[in-house]
Amino acid sequence: MQAIPKLLYKNKISEILGEIRYNYGILSRHGYIYGLIAVDQDAKIIAVDTRFDKKLNYWDLASIGTALYGVAKQGQDFFEAEELERGALIYKNMQLFVKSIGNVYIGDKGKRDILIVILADNEVNIGIIILQMSKFANKIKALIEKSGNIKNTLKMTESELREHIKELKKQIFSDKIGIIS
Repeated sequence: MQAIPKLLYKNKISEILGEIRYNYGILSRHGYIYGLIAVDQDAKIIAVDTRFDKKLNYWDLASIGTALYGVAKQGQDFFEAEELERGALIYKNMQLFVKSIGNVYIGDKGKRDILIVILADNEVNIGIIILQMSKFANKIKALIEKSGNIKNTLKMTESELREHIKELKKQIFSDKIGIIS
């Protein structure tokens, strides 16, 4: 079982992701959602939902979701198509769904696309999830724009992000950090 830093599941955005999940359950009562993750276009994790399945590797899930989004953006450029709204990978019994909820302005670094990545079984009705994301998108974007910590994370370079991840690992694993670095 993988530990998740409190920073990722105890914030206002993770509460909103939990609301999306809860509202889906009330509206549909069909299928199972393993987890929702809010990330930027470079897989910098902003939040995971409050009931995220701890057996999942949230770093890998965020990376796969943003890679799917990146491939979609490349397809958009190649086909000279309009902006992709969402993408999905469907396996025999699971689906990985990614949707951009818009972008946020983070100062001198410009704008960042904010994505919601969902891993669910194949019974989940993605249409209802999309409605819930649309309902809460502006609230999530406003919270990101107000949060200095999240904006600073989104501004990080790759080397700064590595150092940030090491700090998160220290919070989780404390004395074992030398073994896993």
